[in-house]
Amino acid sequence: MANLDNHPFRSAVSRLLSRGIRSSVPAPCRAQEDILASQSRQLRRILRSLVGTESANTSPLRELSRLAGEDLLEAFRRQVPLRQYGDVASAIDRMRRGERDVLFRGKATALAQTSGTTSAEGSGERWIPQNKPLLDHHAKGGMTSLARLLESSGPGVLDGRLLMLGGSTALTRNEAGIPVGDLSGITVDRIPWFLEGLYEPGRDLALESIWSRKVERIAQRLCDQHVTLVSGIPSWCLVLFEAICQRRGVHRLGEAWPGLRAMIHGGVSIDPYLPLLAEHLPRECLLMEVYPASEAFLAVGTRAWSPREGHAPDLELLLDHGTYLEFLPESESDPTQAVDARKLEKGGLYKVLVTTPGGLIRYEIGDLVEGRDPGRIRFAGRVRTRLSVFGEHVEGTHLSEALASASQATNSVVREWHVAPILPAPGSPWGAHEWWIEFERPPADTAALARCLDDHLRRTVLDYDAHREGDTQLLPPRVRVVSAGTFLRTLASRGKLGGQHKVPTAWPDRTWADSLTLHDRISAT
Repeated sequence: MANLDNHPFRSAVSRLLSRGIRSSVPAPCRAQEDILASQSRQLRRILRSLVGTESANTSPLRELSRLAGEDLLEAFRRQVPLRQYGDVASAIDRMRRGERDVLFRGKATALAQTSGTTSAEGSGERWIPQNKPLLDHHAKGGMTSLARLLESSGPGVLDGRLLMLGGSTALTRNEAGIPVGDLSGITVDRIPWFLEGLYEPGRDLALESIWSRKVERIAQRLCDQHVTLVSGIPSWCLVLFEAICQRRGVHRLGEAWPGLRAMIHGGVSIDPYLPLLAEHLPRECLLMEVYPASEAFLAVGTRAWSPREGHAPDLELLLDHGTYLEFLPESESDPTQAVDARKLEKGGLYKVLVTTPGGLIRYEIGDLVEGRDPGRIRFAGRVRTRLSVFGEHVEGTHLSEALASASQATNSVVREWHVAPILPAPGSPWGAHEWWIEFERPPADTAALARCLDDHLRRTVLDYDAHREGDTQLLPPRVRVVSAGTFLRTLASRGKLGGQHKVPTAWPDRTWADSLTLHDRISAT
């Protein structure tokens, strides 16, 4: 498709594209009876597709595929065990070697390489086998997020260049000839023909694997272009925005890209980055949150929203997109206690289980979500990023909200952050949380920011407040201000710059804190 920037009928073509995209995705499932009908249909279809695989031959999946409706969901929950990566690692390893009919029919089309730092077992690098139905599912999720955005923004989002700021799209073929790489590289070849002419940074530049060079080349390519949509992790987008501003000699992105209409974000909580994004983005620019993973595309925002709202709307689960989703209450270990999307309780904390056409069955992806309503959630963090030195049970979402509140109260702007526990020394009962923060604009008083963090968590997390009472177990949080570039240097030392990689917002031990110490160039404050 030709570049629409110079198309004489650009607006008319954008309207046609917008209409086609919005009509290509299913309506959301919101009523409980619709959720039941859709999710039982998705599960039955998945189970039938797996007949003839090793998974179906060694489990009750074949028999379950004959059921439907509530009977199917109940029997599935009762008879099929929960699985984590370690339970399927040997099967995946065989698929990597080219074996057929293991987790799904046929051979793996590709292997999505994903970091395992937040998995329950801390297994390091993981590979998620992809097949055509799973890749179709990912594409459908992406199209749904764009359609949902167009509902609010109008077709003007499609008037210019669409920048997808992901990892390197370069793929390598393993010894079995299977393409291996970042999911963004696997899916880039599946960009619809009608969006191909708008895609940035272009196929050649997207292959660039050195992050600093990639950012510079994108800034050089697009600094004078009419960019209307950006998608990516907020922290990496901000790095690019500043490179664009430096090249153009301006202070905010809105001056370089005044036509930017929308930003699609995901991967981390956006709350601490909102002040800096609000300074950069044009006032009319809308945001749309997405919740994708290598295993499945789980949810999109209920609507587009403005940074001035201060918090993203709820996420709506994609219940008619080819996967079956379950939610196990965080305090439960019995998989029969999992619930489907109909029974999510407002404020409840759940571990996410997915069943996909890629052969993952009741697979725990390592994420926590907060129930909002039937079919609606908020991302609450990773299983491994919970902080509970003494049982204070502080989730990632609590930390990000506390930091956003403290930043606003102290007129500071955060660039990167991480929280680690200070564990009790031998013979000492006291522990604390240590906040490692890299600021764009530091507070005038770091101690005031620490007090704001503490006050917010005490108001919003009952267990934290109980353990802080009287400083008898959990001491006040400590804030360590690190030098500019500390987080980037830490990631670079691990070969993890760009794409979907990030320093976890929190970690249950000092692994990341010690690494940050090595790459910080100033002493603690």
